Amino acid sequence: MKVILCLDENCGMMFNQRRQSRDRRLTERILQICAGRKLWMNSYSRKLFTDVKAENIFTDEKFLQKASDGEYCFVESERLQAYEDKIERLIVFWWNKRYPADFHLDLSLHDWEKISSEDLKGFSHDKITEEIYRKRHD
Repeated sequence: MKVILCLDENCGMMFNQRRQSRDRRLTERILQICAGRKLWMNSYSRKLFTDVKAENIFTDEKFLQKASDGEYCFVESERLQAYEDKIERLIVFWWNKRYPADFHLDLSLHDWEKISSEDLKGFSHDKITEEIYRKRHD
């Protein structure tokens, strides 16, 4: 599976059980990346896509267990360590800011190789950095 994440500069994901930020251009970019292929998420994350009619979005609280090879998972509030062997790619959107956070990414990016990086202009963010990582093979 290919995991899509949004992180602050400290790898923070959430604060007080809420997402740190949002940007509508980012949700458009996520749909563009998936290009009609399956995109899994939980019901909390699905709220970001309420204005979108996309048949490729699948909502399930156990989406990380159900996702297959090549399918995308948008992760905001889940721990990933138990699924690390199943993850083919990490697609990280960096907010390029520090937000309060009490829930962080539980994977070390040192175990992953960055294969691309691109800055995007967000709607409410001047710059969002999209980075793609693949598992290092030592």
